[in-house]
Amino acid sequence: MHRSSAVVYIRSGRLGGVERGLAKIAGKPMIEYVLDALPDEVEDLIIAVENGGDAEAYLEVADRYFAQVVSSGKLSEGARKFVEFAVNSVRGDRVVILPGDAPLITKDFASFLLECSRKFTAVLPRTPARRTTYLMASYRTAPFREALAAHPEADMEEVVRRVGKAIHLSSISLRIFDEKLGMFFRISSVQDLRKAEKIIRIRRKRKSIETL
Repeated sequence: MHRSSAVVYIRSGRLGGVERGLAKIAGKPMIEYVLDALPDEVEDLIIAVENGGDAEAYLEVADRYFAQVVSSGKLSEGARKFVEFAVNSVRGDRVVILPGDAPLITKDFASFLLECSRKFTAVLPRTPARRTTYLMASYRTAPFREALAAHPEADMEEVVRRVGKAIHLSSISLRIFDEKLGMFFRISSVQDLRKAEKIIRIRRKRKSIETL
């Protein structure tokens, strides 16, 4: 039986006087924009709070989204550690991993990542600078559990190569979801919150006009 999972992770620290993921954008906690972008087929959802963050602060949000809150390792330990944590924590045979501080991610984009993992073992976007983003991607859990366990010293590039049948998505191809590639915009300051709010309000206005 096929089952889809999602892991939305958030870095530790505070922003605007609250836990980073709970900082408000247009009256709504930042992490909720990412949670709302998850594909409808996701049955198993984890909010992963980096060690050092206040995981309990996310319990109210988790209850609304039927999610489990867990503490993860330090993201500074690298993508491999977090991917290993993710594929070993979920129950699904496919998982999409998304950053909780990227509120401009769209549902179409997140759904595409998860859907492509039906055919490919990993679906890995590349930034405009051509860097592979292992922590905004989707994976088949079983082959990555096996490869990560079998090759404990390998970095993610080597693990992906060993598993095989992965696809890399160029930033040019991702413009079909967002011409300005907003999925790569990460919030790190109060100024970023304001910028994201402006973009979100423009999107809402454009959508309301299109529905008239």
